[in-house]
Amino acid sequence: MFRVPRNNLIECDEGFSVEVLGRTGLRYREGDRSLFIDSEVLTGEPAMVLYSGSIRHWEPPHQAGTIDDATRAAIIDRVRRAIRFQGHEIDVF
Repeated sequence: MFRVPRNNLIECDEGFSVEVLGRTGLRYREGDRSLFIDSEVLTGEPAMVLYSGSIRHWEPPHQAGTIDDATRAAIIDRVRRAIRFQGHEIDVF
């Protein structure tokens, strides 16, 4: 179940949130970990482009190690679901 507690922030009862930071960039949070994802807001549909290569490391203090392909795919899926909840689609590069 998703909810929007304020503009540009989408929270899920599964324990993650997606925040659109402006025309470029997303903040993805999962529990006490977060990461910045390069993205661009577009006009029309898809409404956003997400750059999967930017999903490499959690931010401090959880930056040790890299994010593996399975975790990256799960993060992309969660972001896609959150944006779809708002009625939009994303492209992933």
